[in-house]
Amino acid sequence: MPNGINTYINLDQLNLSGGQRQKIVLARTKVYGSKLLLIDEGTSAIDEKATLKILKNILQGPEAIVFIVHNWSKELHDLFDREIYLQDNK
Repeated sequence: MPNGINTYINLDQLNLSGGQRQKIVLARTKVYGSKLLLIDEGTSAIDEKATLKILKNILQGPEAIVFIVHNWSKELHDLFDREIYLQDNK
């Protein structure tokens, strides 16, 4: 960011990348203090290294977290208590 912490961010004018916007949305989870977080593809535009760092931070809180992702990895598996798989029975 050109002005560091003083950089003005306007989400409506899209002066951020998709990954940067997703990071802001994930950071907001700490502000609201919800007891349940539903994160649906919340890290899809964020690289794997940053995703793991962000999730480790979020998972330190007391919230119950439902994290929906299509690109499941062993590293993600190791962060969570359980996995639920949905499949189409057509």
